[in-house]
Amino acid sequence: MDIQNILQVLALIVAFVIILFLTYYVTKWIAKSGAIPLKTTNIKVVETFKIAPNKYIQIIQLGSRYYAIGVSKENITFLTGLEEEQLDLVETSTSQQMPFKDLLGKFAKNNKK
Repeated sequence: MDIQNILQVLALIVAFVIILFLTYYVTKWIAKSGAIPLKTTNIKVVETFKIAPNKYIQIIQLGSRYYAIGVSKENITFLTGLEEEQLDLVETSTSQQMPFKDLLGKFAKNNKK
């Protein structure tokens, strides 16, 4: 390899590193600017059930009211309003869920068989 090829490779590496840094800082700036909402307090997806590829029925909570909606790739359809008494609302806390490390170990153990 001659010196010109080495300089081209170094220039590409430097350009790549600059693009990585710019991507990192622009992403952090977008997250801090609030352009993408991180968490809402009045809208919540309670449950999702897949009925076909790219078609779901969801129970959503808007404020204190519950609704059933149909969701597909093309649109969202209102199905019906629901009363809280009609729902089996079981809260799962993160402390009751299995840690990812244990879940991965269990998955790997089952795949070895």
